[in-house]
Amino acid sequence: MHSLLLTVDGSRAATNAVKYVINLLHNGYSAHVHVLHVLPIVFPVSDFEFPDYALIEKAQKQQAKHILDAACKLLEEAGIEHTRHVESGPISQTIVNYANKHHCEQIIMGTRGMSTFGNWILGSTATQVAHLANMPVTLVK
Repeated sequence: MHSLLLTVDGSRAATNAVKYVINLLHNGYSAHVHVLHVLPIVFPVSDFEFPDYALIEKAQKQQAKHILDAACKLLEEAGIEHTRHVESGPISQTIVNYANKHHCEQIIMGTRGMSTFGNWILGSTATQVAHLANMPVTLVK
């Protein structure tokens, strides 16, 4: 059976990516879906900013649960077999590392549609994943 990595971040584009996967699987493609949300690492700027990292981590995990619950609910309602995962780290590299580790044949993710200028200045997670991955990456708006 094939294996797909579906990354979700709570955005409308990520929800569209979930719907894309549902459509793909309902139209004859057979795959197990890994649903992944990546928590960014929060680094201290100084000793006085963000003094309670446990509180930040707790809030991140609650948000991750909410994001995964919403995506997985759509998959469950569609009868799609899936597993859910939360990882921490540099987002783009963590996505690609996860895909490699779990032998995913494709990464499917939403893109927030940042402007060309914003993309040039900041880069985007989707662009970075596409450059780092050694498997197909499908970007959904």
